Amino acid sequence: MWIAVFSDVHGNVPALRRVIEDARRRGVHTFVHLGDLENGEAHEILASLPARSVIGNWEVSSWRRLASRWQQAVQEWAFTFQEGPALFCHASPVWPSSVRTLEDAARYVEEKGSWFALFPDLNNDEDARWDAFAELARRGCRIAFHGHTHVQKAWVLTADNRMRPVTQQEFTLEQAPALYLVGVGSVGRPMDGSGICYALWNPETAQVILRRLEVG
Repeated sequence: MWIAVFSDVHGNVPALRRVIEDARRRGVHTFVHLGDLENGEAHEILASLPARSVIGNWEVSSWRRLASRWQQAVQEWAFTFQEGPALFCHASPVWPSSVRTLEDAARYVEEKGSWFALFPDLNNDEDARWDAFAELARRGCRIAFHGHTHVQKAWVLTADNRMRPVTQQEFTLEQAPALYLVGVGSVGRPMDGSGICYALWNPETAQVILRRLEVG
């Protein structure tokens, strides 16, 4: 029961098609999209899968640039959601309860004076990672998948309360209470080298595969 998890397409339709083709060759039929999709053609493809989606910072700032049908679709996306032992989010599983709509999110960012108030960089902000792990523990989850950083990188919080990066591209979750944060990377604009990045997650076997496809 593999699930393909991808993020940060940023309108790169050929790269999105590559991810879908690669996942389907592996027998995947379930897709999760973690925000920052952009253009209408990408929305057409997303709707045809179908995929469950979360809102990214691009959607918060620019959703009115989309055609009206896609504006309505984006407004129905979640900011975070939980499925089994996993949380799915754009930047962090930590989310203020007062932010329920795109307008709420834009107001919150304006009031705080920074996008990082809602969308922290888990790759570079250690405090935000600790907060994210605390949110996982609070919700009784074992793993969170996120995008936003455009970097494919995973972290584990071990039973002895030590945080360290996961160096393997394929790994199985350690037994609880170990917790994981997985940055799935970017489909359309990777910032950690060449390649089209996404992740595969198997909730039955607790396995993660970080995929990087060649461009072209």
